[in-house]
Amino acid sequence: MKEEVGNIKFEEALEKLEHIVRRIESGQLTLEETMEEFTKGIELYNYCLKVLNEAEGKIKMIVEKEDGEYNEIDFTT
Repeated sequence: MKEEVGNIKFEEALEKLEHIVRRIESGQLTLEETMEEFTKGIELYNYCLKVLNEAEGKIKMIVEKEDGEYNEIDFTT
């Protein structure tokens, strides 16, 4: 799953995470299936959180100059 998570877009990861939550909440899975889905969900959650944190860092790198203009500073991870 980790390889798969790194190669998908944020929106796709979020959609997969929502699907996993719905499956777990349905109560139709066995304990083993629930644990597998939960593990996948945690990986997707961590990936989404990482992407969001990187986006937040990029936004913070936009700095307003004294004359009211904005200057964008490159953000590196």
